[in-house]
Amino acid sequence: MSSLLLFTPLFVPTAHASQTGGDYQSGYRAYQAGNYEMARAQWRLAAQDDDPRAQYALGLLYYRGNTGPVDYEEAAKWFMYAAQANHAGALYYIGVLYFNGWGLNYDQFRATEYLKRALRAAPNNSNAAYLIGAQYFHGRGARQNYVEAANYFEKAAKNDMHAAQFMLGAMYERGWGIARNYEQSYYWLNRAARGPITFPPGAEEKDKMDASAALKVLEPRLRPEELKRVSDRLTNEYAD
Repeated sequence: MSSLLLFTPLFVPTAHASQTGGDYQSGYRAYQAGNYEMARAQWRLAAQDDDPRAQYALGLLYYRGNTGPVDYEEAAKWFMYAAQANHAGALYYIGVLYFNGWGLNYDQFRATEYLKRALRAAPNNSNAAYLIGAQYFHGRGARQNYVEAANYFEKAAKNDMHAAQFMLGAMYERGWGIARNYEQSYYWLNRAARGPITFPPGAEEKDKMDASAALKVLEPRLRPEELKRVSDRLTNEYAD
């Protein structure tokens, strides 16, 4: 579902070439081996020498609670340092922290600002795109704008984020922010039904997203040739 940024974050490319880069690599090897205390010690050395990779990695350690209780304030501190170098992962997590009020003051507008910066730095970050879409959809941290919401949901949907695919399908079905198109709605809902609906931290929707149920309601509205076009399109896209 989401961008690789969230699952393999420690090799985010950076132009920074610190003399303590070896400390970062040593920290990464320790992290892979499950020695989080050693990883923290190595990364702290590199972070103090202004290596944004290490600053970001330290932030993740505290965010995930790898070395003790989760500490969002400490995570925010190190993410902020890395963000000064426009580190895409750090920008994203600062947005998440503002969005939830974890370690930073709850501020939806600041959340949107950092999420947009994160998406500019890493255009394939589907979690950032989805969250921005949700901000515009709900009018939370941005003036409500269904056109913008559909635009950002589409970015995430094309990266195979199932929650975004569901939202885009629903917007096509209702004609919210995008021309009503049952065929396109049916296509995106079919894609959403192919995987679990998951969300970025704290972004769960109150209403359950049931793509299979939505498809059953929508299918009678389509003509046979429209159903066939969607079927052929999906077959071609998911062919081995």
